[in-house]
Amino acid sequence: MPNRVMMFIDGSNLYHGIKDILGKVNIDYRCLVKKLVGDRELIRVYYYIPIINRDEAEEQFRAQQRFLTYLQEIPYFQVKYGKLVRQGELLVEKRTDVQIAVDIVRYAAFNYFDVCILISGDRDFYPALDAVKDMGKQVEVAFFSQETANELRQFGDVFIDLKPQFIKDCIIHRDALIGDIDRFL
Repeated sequence: MPNRVMMFIDGSNLYHGIKDILGKVNIDYRCLVKKLVGDRELIRVYYYIPIINRDEAEEQFRAQQRFLTYLQEIPYFQVKYGKLVRQGELLVEKRTDVQIAVDIVRYAAFNYFDVCILISGDRDFYPALDAVKDMGKQVEVAFFSQETANELRQFGDVFIDLKPQFIKDCIIHRDALIGDIDRFL
């Protein structure tokens, strides 16, 4: 039975999904990882996020740095960084999705995992997941069903809907953070 699991989290996609579906809450990532992995062997979790430029947004940069410090304290958790590039008035995320796709295929080719768990609703990952399935790996997609592309939801061997009932134990409401806010931001 396949039991070695690697998890790939599209941080921006997850942040916006949480905000859209659950509102202003924080997630206990240790809890979420444990729920998704279950009794299987966790090899590593990769969390992909673009870095906020300190010169563009000092307050958001400091909040992101506190959040990254929290993530880096979680065992078997590794943060990988993308970029934010200004295009006119907008800041656009660059390199993150490509890095996730490359890592999924690379680690599958190295036979580092039996099961890939992707936390994202972005259809752009379909080709990478298809390649991984062709290598005999199992693919699980976990995200909010209403925020997940149909192709991605149907393509995984397993789709896990991150509905509030599923992750309720992993939600940390901002009201509960008074006195401990720096730990979770």
